[in-house]
Amino acid sequence: MRIVSKKWIFDNLNSSSNENTPVSGTVKNIIKDIKKNKDEALLKYVKKFENKKATLNNLEISQKTLKEAYNSISNDSKKALQLAYKRIHYYHSKQKKVSYSFRDQIDSKFYIQWNPIENVGLYIPGGLASYPSTVLMTAIPAKIANVPNIMICVPSQNGETSKLTLAAAYLCGVNKVYNVGGAQAIAAFAFGTKLIKKADKVFGPGNQYVAEAKKQLFGFIGIDLPAGPSEVLVIANNKSNPSWIAYDVLAQGEHDPNAKTFVIAKNKNILLKVKNELQRIMKETKLKNVDRSIKNNCYLILAKNQKEIFEISNFIAPEHLHIHEKFNKNILKNIINAGSVFLGEKSPVALGDYTMGTNHVLPTDQTAKFSSGLGVEDYTKKTVFIKLGNKTLKKISKPTINLARQEGLEAHALSVEIRKIKT
Repeated sequence: MRIVSKKWIFDNLNSSSNENTPVSGTVKNIIKDIKKNKDEALLKYVKKFENKKATLNNLEISQKTLKEAYNSISNDSKKALQLAYKRIHYYHSKQKKVSYSFRDQIDSKFYIQWNPIENVGLYIPGGLASYPSTVLMTAIPAKIANVPNIMICVPSQNGETSKLTLAAAYLCGVNKVYNVGGAQAIAAFAFGTKLIKKADKVFGPGNQYVAEAKKQLFGFIGIDLPAGPSEVLVIANNKSNPSWIAYDVLAQGEHDPNAKTFVIAKNKNILLKVKNELQRIMKETKLKNVDRSIKNNCYLILAKNQKEIFEISNFIAPEHLHIHEKFNKNILKNIINAGSVFLGEKSPVALGDYTMGTNHVLPTDQTAKFSSGLGVEDYTKKTVFIKLGNKTLKKISKPTINLARQEGLEAHALSVEIRKIKT
């Protein structure tokens, strides 16, 4: 935890997605093994990393077991899941793509057809904690997009899987759930095995092995977005409550020992107050992961002015951005790189992780400069159908032939020219 300047951030903030040779090599070998030996290799890695007593017969979790898990949780947990489901579904229902068609200026017609991806694989972390919220965040958009086959891979701890995670899977109506985690799960989705059907695209966060597997397998399979440790950036002012800021920072810091947290302000005094609050809370309250994440990756940034605050924020391109200001058009105009933006002191980021309705699968490691949070559109693809009119053919043939021959592609030119002659 340190107070730094804009220059320090620009000079020293590095993405954590740089190649990690030991992880990369291990993942490469797992992928190769799964591709060649399918279920035999899959079972080997599950027994090694998750459940020594695993068999191929118990890797798939039945719909009956999912229903039993849902029925077994408390009424309060059911109500919480149902509320989250309702809000997430409502928000994402506004994103559904609609097919359309139009004519051009002459006589051709274009049909833009949106179709769901047929088979998707959702990765739900489960090695260190339970994440039913990630089931909701990944499965609900898939359902809204009308994906026919939704599969989940979730690791177990010695054969035990969170009942809340399974309950969320039941609530969302997923087709298949497998007790498989790690890079081997992503490889199984990529190549398919007798047990697990090949997916067309995978979604969901995971540890460094999962992230590396997604990176290496992109091309064999679609991936949702680059994912790294969680991040939050808080833009504070001299009226901000330092205790609230500290808890917002710790809330992201407890996700992962490598989580990155930032606080920016023009006033050094508020930064010092936040620092003191962080130290106090960490001393008084036992929280997971924060000793490492706050010690190594918590930055309190002193900015000269508002313009510099926006520059720093857009450079960091945080997964979560919390601005302690009321909504105004100046924020819309100047904040261009962020996963999700929470406005005002009373908008804690943690609400977005569960019940706000917006998606919590968001770009990290500065990838918000070119990517967005998960949405319904990620589960769809568009196909363009072109009906060429005779008048259009006559109008554009000669220029097309000219351009093709300028590029030295004679067959291209002839394929148009022969039709032009017949017309």
